[in-house]
Amino acid sequence: MGAVALIVPASLWYAASLSDDTYRLLWRTPKMLGPTTTALAAAAALAFVVGAATVRALARRRVVRPWPGLGADVLDRVERGSGVVFWLTAVGYAAFAVAAAARGLSLSALLRSVVDQDNYGSEFRDQLAPVPGVTTLTQCGLAYVVMASVLLVHRWDGRTARRLGVVLLLALARSFVNTERLALLELLVPLVVVLAVALRRRGGAVTRRAVVLAPAVLLPLVVAVFGAFEYSRSWQFFQDRTDQSFVGFVLARVAGYYATAFNNGAIRVEEGTYPGRLPYESVQMVWDAPGVSSLGLYDRWSASPPLASQDLLERFGNPEFNNPGGLLVPVVDLGVVGGLLYLLVAGVLVGLAYQAFVEGRLVGLLLYPVAATGVFELPRYVYWSQGRVLPAVLCIAAVSLYALRARSRADRPPGDLGPAVPAGSVAGSPS
Repeated sequence: MGAVALIVPASLWYAASLSDDTYRLLWRTPKMLGPTTTALAAAAALAFVVGAATVRALARRRVVRPWPGLGADVLDRVERGSGVVFWLTAVGYAAFAVAAAARGLSLSALLRSVVDQDNYGSEFRDQLAPVPGVTTLTQCGLAYVVMASVLLVHRWDGRTARRLGVVLLLALARSFVNTERLALLELLVPLVVVLAVALRRRGGAVTRRAVVLAPAVLLPLVVAVFGAFEYSRSWQFFQDRTDQSFVGFVLARVAGYYATAFNNGAIRVEEGTYPGRLPYESVQMVWDAPGVSSLGLYDRWSASPPLASQDLLERFGNPEFNNPGGLLVPVVDLGVVGGLLYLLVAGVLVGLAYQAFVEGRLVGLLLYPVAATGVFELPRYVYWSQGRVLPAVLCIAAVSLYALRARSRADRPPGDLGPAVPAGSVAGSPS
């Protein structure tokens, strides 16, 4: 709820208050965001908040000290499971490297791009094209970062810390070379979430106040990180084509990502709906799942669009700013009522994950930090439904099931190998 309140009102007000001339001047797109679509976006954000607030209001507050409070047997199993997840991540990055080398990507070209800090147009995008079902394993790194951070706030372990550093460095390299900034940010956000709650639960009064005030520091830091990536991603191209300073360019660029996301959502509400269209972005991981995507089931089952998504932006927006607008995506997919219900349910599910997270329940500890990234990205697109999240969720589910088996066994009396028998009943008879 705090993340939505921090980001949505200010960014939506900013996007709605700008004139058509400003949109055209700064981002080369006409303004399509009007009073109706602005109200729809605000209602969508409110639906999400209501869902999360309802869970929080009805939950029984259980204080865990020290947080997270997992048992040693569960931690041991999480550590073993995280080792498997780490090596799956390594296999994914190795596949990226082998495939890129086979497609002609040279180390000298990579070094030259780092030295020149010029990566506009992503000249390596073809060489770094994914290998379906193999390079997808890089997304297991998201699950590893969450597991490693939970392990490290319980007990320091050098091997876990080194592996965490390796995964972060690989994501940093990928985010630069492939101009895929999200590859790094989706690891840093969960890490910050776990560390922030650990500090607030364990630290003194000064530390707790510092954590509460952290967004005032983190927001400028996020803009600074955005600018660092934008220097090689676009500034090298635009610096000779604009009168703006680099700082002004970065601020206009980061504001544009949010303003044009809301505007693109409005474009799709106004121009992108048509009879027979099946929901896509709101359940994208289903259509992009291995096997499903190769069969092209969405194209087979859904009605053909009058204009493809890219053509829609070519005609009414700017393809350079292609965020679909997460608050309005469910409305486009499911209609107004369906879209608001979708976000209400999403708020309930994220609220349940948060409640389990703060109460130290394993599934919540591992799942909520991933969900938190989606909350911060909600103005731009629906992160939770992306295919890139599915490998991490599957890893978290598998490790959670494996680790919780240790707890269920620990709960049994010594020597008890069979199912528990309710008190007052006779084994082998109905109870």
